[in-house]
Amino acid sequence: MELYNIGYVSWWESQSYYHALAHLGREGVIICAPDSAYVCLGLHDDLKQEVDMEFCQARQIPILRRETGGGVVYLDSKQIFYQLVLKEDNAKLPFRRERFYPIFLQAPIEVYRNLGVPAEYKPPADLVAKGAKCSGNAAGDIGSGVAFVGNILLDFDYFTMSNLLKSPNSRYRESLGKSMRNNMTTVSDWSNKLPSYDHIAGLLADEYSKILGPLTLGEIDEELRETALMFRDKLTSPRWLEKRGRKTFNRLVKIAEGLYLHAGRTKNTHFVALVRDGIVEEFYLIDSEGQAERKKEKYQGLPLTELPLEANG
Repeated sequence: MELYNIGYVSWWESQSYYHALAHLGREGVIICAPDSAYVCLGLHDDLKQEVDMEFCQARQIPILRRETGGGVVYLDSKQIFYQLVLKEDNAKLPFRRERFYPIFLQAPIEVYRNLGVPAEYKPPADLVAKGAKCSGNAAGDIGSGVAFVGNILLDFDYFTMSNLLKSPNSRYRESLGKSMRNNMTTVSDWSNKLPSYDHIAGLLADEYSKILGPLTLGEIDEELRETALMFRDKLTSPRWLEKRGRKTFNRLVKIAEGLYLHAGRTKNTHFVALVRDGIVEEFYLIDSEGQAERKKEKYQGLPLTELPLEANG
């Protein structure tokens, strides 16, 4: 299998090459990092529901929709991507795609541990360290191939992420930033000096060779480059970005596996709730403009379904 260690590339290239590889029916491992920031929607996300377009436009942050699952993510040069593309008939690929995650994610787990981060696998597709999410991963069928993608988080911009997601009120936006910071971790939290791209890419290549067999260094040829350009145009086109996605009745953002930030209405007012595995960790009552707020500690520890809500979101 070929290894494409392409280094820092443009934001659209960091997503388009694995799409191109899968579309062409070719296999390979891609290691890369974007040289600038962007927003990446998951296949089933709804742009208007999920993203604050005014914020992105003011910050000149481009937007792309990938053909793999997962939610909205903010990506920048402090993240290093690993992207594996297999043919759909590859003998290593189980019929149920999620069963491949423990195999695919063993490589970044070992890389994180080499960097001093005690990463572990958390089904179905997260990596965590001491309970905090350190990597989100996704998969998708593209053409005649299957792509598995994820990232090594060197550091993370919690402020930008919490502001580019659409929020119904100021309390919700503040809780987004706080809950992400408290439930995510990066290499920078475990080390005073960040490792170089080359060091991490070398570790990833070594670990994937243990899983997939010998990897041959590949180059971006003309066929792959032209197909990537085609995907750049598709994945950033207004029609593709604005296609109708999955909607929720109330605002709902996934922070990590099993952890969600809800916003909705009680019988008399609005609420914001941080819910882990169905149990309320924080609950706020706020007015219709999101200004006045009261923290309701009596709801902490209760199932969200038992609270006096008009809808559970």
